[in-house]
Order: sequence, then C-alpha cells, then structure tokens
Amino acid sequence: MLESLHVKNLALIKEDEVTFYPGLNIMSGETGAGKSIILGSIRLALGAKAGREYIRSGEEYALIELIFRSNRQEVVDILHDLDLPIEKDGTIFITRKIMDGRSTAKVNGETVTGKGLKQLASLLISIHGQNDTAELLDSRNYLDILDDYAAGEVSGLKEKVAQLYEKYVKLKKDLEYNQNLDKDRDRELSLAQFELAEIEGAKLGKGEDEELENRYRVMKNAKRIVEHISRAYSAMDDDEGAGSKMDLALREIRAALTYDDDLSQTEESIATACDIITECKRSLSDHMAEMEFSEAEFAEIEERLDVINHLKNKYGDSIEKILECAETRRQRIEMLSDFSVYLISLKTDLANAKIKLTEACNELSGVRKRKADILSDELIRNLKELNLEHATCSVNVDFDPDNMSETGMDTVDFLVSFNVGEPKKSLSLVASGGELSRFMLALKAITADKENTDTLIFDEIDAGISGKTAWNVAEKMNVIGRDHQLIAITHLPQIAAMADTHYLIDKKSDEERTETHIRKLDRDESVSEIARLMSTDVITPSIEASALELKNQASKYKKL
Repeated sequence: MLESLHVKNLALIKEDEVTFYPGLNIMSGETGAGKSIILGSIRLALGAKAGREYIRSGEEYALIELIFRSNRQEVVDILHDLDLPIEKDGTIFITRKIMDGRSTAKVNGETVTGKGLKQLASLLISIHGQNDTAELLDSRNYLDILDDYAAGEVSGLKEKVAQLYEKYVKLKKDLEYNQNLDKDRDRELSLAQFELAEIEGAKLGKGEDEELENRYRVMKNAKRIVEHISRAYSAMDDDEGAGSKMDLALREIRAALTYDDDLSQTEESIATACDIITECKRSLSDHMAEMEFSEAEFAEIEERLDVINHLKNKYGDSIEKILECAETRRQRIEMLSDFSVYLISLKTDLANAKIKLTEACNELSGVRKRKADILSDELIRNLKELNLEHATCSVNVDFDPDNMSETGMDTVDFLVSFNVGEPKKSLSLVASGGELSRFMLALKAITADKENTDTLIFDEIDAGISGKTAWNVAEKMNVIGRDHQLIAITHLPQIAAMADTHYLIDKKSDEERTETHIRKLDRDESVSEIARLMSTDVITPSIEASALELKNQASKYKKL
C-alpha cells in the first residue's frame, strides 16, 4: 500500500506531503489546479522519463519520495534479486531526485537502476488513465487483455507455445538458408575441407601455446636471465659470499659447542642454512646449464608460435576454440557431402515442429475460448451495473493458422452492443467516450483481484459520464476499494461523495509565484467540495443540502 507522498520543487509544487489510507482515496479540485502534477509525481518517482522541465522555476532540483508498505513474497523476492535492503516491517522508501540533465533513484537508501525501479514498481502500484481507455480502441491489445484475465491458466501454455515457436522459426530459417546454399554447396564444401585440413595439419595440443609462449619468453631473455643468475650464484659462492660466511659461522659455533651444549639448536639451524645455500647454488647451476640452446631451437619455437597465432586469428582466440571450430567444420563437411539427405531431414524436422506448435496453439486457444465466455458474462453483468442495461458483449477468439506467432494463432475481438436492436460490433468501432470509460471500469472491476499490486490509481477514467451513471460508477469504485487501496482523480460529485478519504488539490497565486497544494479534507470540508462540484458560480444552501444528502447516501451504501 502507498502510505505517503512527499514532493519538493516539482512544477508548481514548492513542497508538499500527503498521507494515503486504505480504501477509496479521492482527489478533486478545479480544472488546472494541478491534479495531473500529483499523479505525475508518482509516475516520475517510479521511473518515468524526467527532464529539466519538471523542476520548479528557479530551483536546482526536484525531489519525490514515496513510502510503500508491503510484505508480499513477490515484493521481497524482487528486492532480494535487485540486491536492495529489505526492512522487517515491509517499508519501501523510494526517492527520485531530478537535476538538470540527470536523475537518481534510490530504494531504501540504495541506488537502483531505472529498469530495476520499474520492475519493483510493477508489483507495488498499477496506474490506469485515459490512455488506457484509448488502448481499448486498438484491437491489437485485446489478446493481452484476455490473457491477463486468464493468466493463471494460460501462462504455462503461452510459455510452451513461445518455446515451440522459437524452435519452429529457427528450423524454418535453417531450411531457407540451406536451400539457398544448394547452388554454392561445392564452394562451401571445398572451403570447409581446406579449413579443417589446415587445423588438423597443425596437430595442436591443448595448453601447447601457453607452454611455448613461456619457453619463448625465457629463450628470448636468456642472456639477461643468465646474468642475474650468475650474480646471485657469486653472492653465495665467492670468498665473501653468503656460503663462505655461513661455513665460517658453522665452524665457529661447532667449536663453541664443545664447551656449551646450549648451542646445539643454533648449530643445527646454521647447518640447515648451509645446506639450503648449497642446494640453491646447485639449482642455479643446473638452471644456467639448461639455458644453453641453439638458434635452430629458438627459430623452431618462434615458427610454431606463428602457426598457432595465425590459426587463432582465423578460428578463435584459444586452442580450445580452434579445436571446436574444427569439429564444426567436420560436421558441416559431413552434412554438405550428403546434402540432399540433410535437406530432407530439415524438412521433416520443420514439419514435425509445426505439428507440435499447432497442437500447443490449439490447446491454448481452447483455454482462451473457455475463459473468453466467462469474461463475456462478467462484462455484461458489470456493464449493466454501470447503467448500460441493454449492453451485450462477447469476447471472440478466432483460431487462424495463418496468424502464427510466439503468442499462438489466435486473434481476439471484443464485440459489443450498447443499444437495443443494434448488432454487436468491435468495441474499437462503436463505443463513445462515456461508454469506453464504463467498459474500462467494468474490466478493471473484474480484473482487480488479478492485479499483482496492492494499490490502484484511476486518473479520470470516469470522463464522459454523469447523473445516475456516475453514481453507478461510484458504487463500482467503492467495491474495488474494499479489497485494494484505490486512489482516483474525479470531477464528479457522486464519486467524491463515495470517498473513504477525500483530498483537495488547489492552486494559489500571489504577486510573485503560483503554488499547488494538496490537503486531506474532514467530513464538513468534503461536503463543501462536493457542493462546489455540483454548483455553477454560486453555492446555495440548497446545493449544500444536496451535497450533504449525497454524502449521507454514500455512507449508507458503504454500510450495506
């Protein structure tokens, strides 16, 4: 649930904060007061594109802060996946700071990417506005609407169809490529044979390049290495070297040991040091002997490395990748050598893939049709409750094998009639603005329980309605608000009267600046705002009485 919103230096808002509550939260105000700024700030905080134009004139930055509270497992999981702090009480503190040319977002104090923020936001809140209503005019969205409604039953089938479709498309591309390749088969076969022979002729061994490169480096720097070893050997071997000094020390300690047994441990340590020095001298001597090599050996290693590096440039940056390339060429040669059989095999695989895909699409279509019938009945019932008493509706699912895609082979249309005697036609062709708004609300009332969020926002989706219809819409919004936190902007007194919590958004100006504010109304203030929504220029006592009656009527309805 969204608990609070804090806004600073955003558009006409200098600084304001509002606390939201469970149930139906209604915001109203004069046209142009800044209602869109309030909802816009929530969108911005949750990752919408932000620019300098949002920053209040004269300020360096804008700041939006949201506090949500949710312990749902899906939310905890996404916080964990994004490596974000998880509060025990479920608090999720989101901040978005907008500056000139850039913005930053944080969740519980930790910076989060825009993509991560949108993933989290999709589980916290769902915003529906007039753009969503406009989407109902595009029939391409209808399949997604049906699948969202039937998500519990179609998600697994959709995943299966998508995987089969991906395999089918790959096989189809492979077949098309190889059919086009047929005329160039001899040339490709010859090239593959040449490349395989080149790799196999090198007789590469795994790890050979690393061993040769190390040996080459040593040989190339042999003179310098021998000089360093010689100086190290001399430091231990000449008359003033460590070896001679340690031998002298050992002789002296052994002489002293004849008089003092307590020196036995020291004598043993010095003797060990002498042995170590002797072993080091022997090792250095052996290593210098190994440094002797012929120019022919050096040239041979250099030539071998040239061969390996040439193959790396052509086939891969390691011997392992070169050998993998050889195996690929070997398989390609086998296929090209018996190309007609390979093409037949590809065609058979493609035909089988299409059969499996069609079967899966049929199964998916069957589930969609069953759920479409149920959705049709629910839509009719909800439309009648929204004062569209003569509405009829059917969600039509048409299975079309020529319409194959990763989503299946179905096309979906919402066929409706809102008037007696009129045949059902596509929703995209027949609905008026008010009818579209009610259809969207009917749809949201059905799908609210399926929304994977605790908070819903309706941005004036009640546009184009009035009178009894507005009251029906208010009742429907109250029903949704019983199971979800619902935040809505409205111009209708009937809907404002149904609010569990009512907010006023107003704009005030002085000689210098204009500011937008939002504040929670008490019951008397809410009645006054409802009266303003009902009136023209003057609020008369009769209008105030009507507003109070409307508020009382809403209170009685909510107790039912």
